[in-house]
Amino acid sequence: GWLTKADLARMTGLSAQTMTVIVKRLLASELLLSGDKVRGRVGQPSTPFALNPLGAVSIGIKIGRRSLDLIAMGFDGTVLARRTERFALPDAAATLRLIDDNLPGLLGDLPAEQRTRILGAGIAMPRTLAGWESELNLPAGALDDWNEVDIVAEVESRIGAATYLLHDVSAACLAELCFGLGKGIQNFLYLYVGSFVGGGLVLSNQLQTGARGAAAAIGSLPTGLSGGASGTVMPPQLIEKASLTGFEAQVRAAGREDPHSFYYGEQDETTIRVFTEWAEEAAQSLAFAITATASILDLDAIILAGGLPHDRTADLLRMTEAALAGYHAKGLHMPRLQQAEIGITARAIGSAFLPIYANFSLDRDSQLINI
Repeated sequence: GWLTKADLARMTGLSAQTMTVIVKRLLASELLLSGDKVRGRVGQPSTPFALNPLGAVSIGIKIGRRSLDLIAMGFDGTVLARRTERFALPDAAATLRLIDDNLPGLLGDLPAEQRTRILGAGIAMPRTLAGWESELNLPAGALDDWNEVDIVAEVESRIGAATYLLHDVSAACLAELCFGLGKGIQNFLYLYVGSFVGGGLVLSNQLQTGARGAAAAIGSLPTGLSGGASGTVMPPQLIEKASLTGFEAQVRAAGREDPHSFYYGEQDETTIRVFTEWAEEAAQSLAFAITATASILDLDAIILAGGLPHDRTADLLRMTEAALAGYHAKGLHMPRLQQAEIGITARAIGSAFLPIYANFSLDRDSQLINI
């Protein structure tokens, strides 16, 4: 919002003189806007300042297993332009062609002077796309070409500016941290129920990714005990129990050829019944994961998001709350369960905000980017 130099000095602990120098420099760089003087208070009239949405522009590219999003974002988080493509096969060559097809139009939507103020690009995508073909109902090896692609170099060559890479659910978590419920929650686990369920972690208002980008990789959490020392019976992972690929398989088994239409509002009676059956089982596994997490991390909240319509995410949340009652919480502080403010667009918004966060946030972590 709009803040005066006195507000900024008080919030940062800097002197009024230092803040005046900083504000003048930011105004000269067109990163701040100057508002009308506020009169009627004690002392001299004060001038409020705000981030200039067009002072810097970042490009976000979300590469998903079912869709591609490109976003141009202003310095204050405003979405200036957007392009979306949906597909059945997310192979690398086709994805790069779609980026080439959409990027010129995205940049063309910006005023000419803003095209020279592109700060960088952010990419949000799964850690690995190859190797999960069977779960996506695709032929074996259909996504092997991703193993040969340096996606950061590919995008950087097209944008002509620094490019950052982040796991897609961590990017969604970043969006919720900076623009959603996370603004008021210091410590939370972010659960994203997408094609594959995944997690993001915020501690002390900072996104945590870990040394290898594997923090909060909760999809790999076992949902039970193994079958003894021989290991002949391995319990399913959360990714098998609470991912939308499982729901989609059940929809196809019920005779519906396009389960993805459910995500965009086509909720017929059969698909709703299948969703309810799937969600009840998924909620049991999510409740197990939440209880296990609460035994390790002292969190304020669990934020649930996903690729579902808002009302169906709310249904899943209610079922998960009910399932939590089936676990002992003695000795635990159980975090409150809340629905994310930002839904299916969170990964794309997080990708676009990544260059701004990496360059300007005081809380940025050197391990956050390019992992």
